[in-house]
Amino acid sequence: MRNILILTSIFFCISSYAQEVQVIEKNDNFAQKEKVEKFEFIDKNLNLTNHEKIAVLKGYSVNSGKSTLIGLFNTFWETSNKLGANSYFIDKVERNSDTIYVQISAYYLDNMSFEDNFKLYPKNMVYIFGDLDIKKGRTKKIKLKGQKIELNPLEYVASQNEVGKYVTVSIGGFLGAKVDIFGREERLPECLSLAGFGIGPGSFNQVSVSFNTGRIYPVKMNFGQFLINILTKKE
Repeated sequence: MRNILILTSIFFCISSYAQEVQVIEKNDNFAQKEKVEKFEFIDKNLNLTNHEKIAVLKGYSVNSGKSTLIGLFNTFWETSNKLGANSYFIDKVERNSDTIYVQISAYYLDNMSFEDNFKLYPKNMVYIFGDLDIKKGRTKKIKLKGQKIELNPLEYVASQNEVGKYVTVSIGGFLGAKVDIFGREERLPECLSLAGFGIGPGSFNQVSVSFNTGRIYPVKMNFGQFLINILTKKE
């Protein structure tokens, strides 16, 4: 049985992200074998019995200004990598008014485990995220497969694509942006945002490369899965 040392009042604070993350458990017996850069979402159905749990981290976002889910995720990522973890499982999400509290467990997975994990992801799903800042953000009007939808800040909408067919997402009418996503066998989820941001250590506040006019942005799948488990789904 692994010896998990419980650490209290220990904080890893990455000032460039303006987010504070607390490490509440740490596996002192884990021997880091290599530098890690990945930080993939672990599906709830992956068997983690024989995998290394590195640490448990928790943090929060007030979803305004410099304290957003973008900064929180980047801080989780950087802190976990420093501890030797390359993946994460979301343990708990709580909301108190506009503040969101998130607790994750950070793991080390090998390449075969990553393959098993990705097989568990839903196939041919399309996710579109609204603004992540409740004060600066605004309601966005989009068309998804021809249907008009209004996305408020901290909301997302999902669409199941079919193999051999297209899901079309558009915003801004004739002068706006349009993305066509083709369904194919075993295609992993496609995540899009209506606001640009940078994800990953060192990329905070850098705008992502956009499709078309820059009104629809691609989102890295690891952050997309994070948002799906935290934001409110638009029905």
